[in-house]
This record gives sequence, structure tokens and C-alpha cells, in this order.
Amino acid sequence: MAHTFPKDFSGPVLALITLGEKAARNTRWPDYTALGITSEHVPELIRILGGLEEFWPEEYVDAPEAYTPIHAWRVLGQLRVEQAIPALIETIIWNEDGNIDWIMEEIPEVMGMIGPVSIPPLHEYLLNPNKQTWASVTVAHCLAEVGKQHPESRTDCVEALQAGLEHYADNDETINGFLISYLADLIAVEAAPLVERAFQADRVDLSIMGDFEEYQIAVGLLKERQTPPPRFSFFEDPQAQWEEEKKSRQEDERRQRQQAQKEKKKRKQVKKTRRGRRGKRK
Repeated sequence: MAHTFPKDFSGPVLALITLGEKAARNTRWPDYTALGITSEHVPELIRILGGLEEFWPEEYVDAPEAYTPIHAWRVLGQLRVEQAIPALIETIIWNEDGNIDWIMEEIPEVMGMIGPVSIPPLHEYLLNPNKQTWASVTVAHCLAEVGKQHPESRTDCVEALQAGLEHYADNDETINGFLISYLADLIAVEAAPLVERAFQADRVDLSIMGDFEEYQIAVGLLKERQTPPPRFSFFEDPQAQWEEEKKSRQEDERRQRQQAQKEKKKRKQVKKTRRGRRGKRK
């Protein structure tokens, strides 16, 4: 039996519902205000986010209406709707078991568009002792996006991410790994001591961005690895890989030194020849 979607929306929002998959998958988001959607339609857009089960029922539905929530949160971002922040966070939490990539990838961008006003509630969620794993990951991503889209708020975003990481002993290791990766995205050199403590406590999922050396490289504190990378499932033999890379670097450095010595010797020979010529002319 075909799923029945809600139809009691205003004209511009109904137009939004007909956009479907093609517009959703376009890498460039449409200008949704061209449909006539304005701030007066915000309650309807928030209502869509509050009724995700209507658009995403348990059984798969291949219909344009199924992409409506995606278009709805994009509009809320384009309009920079501050009052949509609680609904967006609830959508993130709702997705803990749904594992819908659209939510994990796009709502952080939407939060970034809305701006720094979203930092306090995002910060608050990371401090919630009952926070969920993947919801926390998405919230951390939101903070990173706000910091990137609004550089003036970077410090506040870094502080919020650090506040979440301060609880590394109680956090899931996955949460800690992503908090650290988003701190790296913001080049948070100032977070290095806290990040190091989390790694030293063995409370970080190494499959996310590696170990503390990788963090130091990402934020500019190290140029390259000093030790072999940690062993985890993504690498068959990280020790051998690191040794091979080290050998290759050493070989490159040896060739560069040899080339530099040749050029230096050549320059000396040129100078010696010139001095000899000047002596003959005298």
C-alpha cells in the first residue's frame, strides 16, 4: 500500500515537497526562497522535522516527498532560522539508530549557516551525561562547521569541543576520536595537552584519525611521524609501512645532500677557474 504523505501545507511548502531526489542530490543547493518560502513558513518547516516518521516510514518509499525533510532543513539554514536549532538537534538525536547519512552530513552545514547562536545548545548536549554516541559525533561536527564558517567564533567552538573531551574517561572512545578529529579541523593547537591525556588514557578510537602524533601533524606541531603508526585494522602492517616510508624519506634526503654537494663543488670550480683567468690577464 502506498504511503500517504501530509498535504496540509501552504503553497510554497507544497512546492518544496515536489522537488524530490534530483534537487536533493545536486551538490549546489537550490535557492529555496525562489519558491516563495519566507520566514512566515518557518513553523511548517519545523513541523516537517518534527514528523520525520511521516516522510521516512519504516518501509522504503520511493517518492519525491521522501526528500522533503532534506529540503526543509536546507531552507532553515538559508534563512538562518535560530528558532529551528532545538528541532535540528532533536533530528540529530532521532538519527542515533537511523544512521541516515543525510542528517550526519548536512545538518552540521545547516548549523554553520545559522551561526554562532547554535554553540551554547550544542555545547550543552556534549556535556549531557546521557548523550548518545552518533548524536554526539554529529553535534561535534556542527561545532566544527560553525567554527569554519564563522572564524570569529572558532575559539568558542574549540572550547565547546574541549569541554566535551574533558569527559574522555566516561565518553565512548568513538566520541573522543571524533572530538579530537574536529579539534584538528579547527587547528586547535591549544587543545594538544588535553588531547594527549585522552590518548595516554587509552580512551580514543585510533581508527578515526590515528594517534597523538597524527593530531600533532594535523595542527602543525610535528612535520612528520617520529614513531611507527599504531596497529589497527585499517593497516595490514603499519610497522613495515612506516619503515618503508622512513627509508624512502632518508633516500630522498641522501639524494638531496648529494645534489647539494655537487652544486657546491661546481660553484667552487667555477670560482677557481675565474680566478685563474684573472691571474693570466695580469
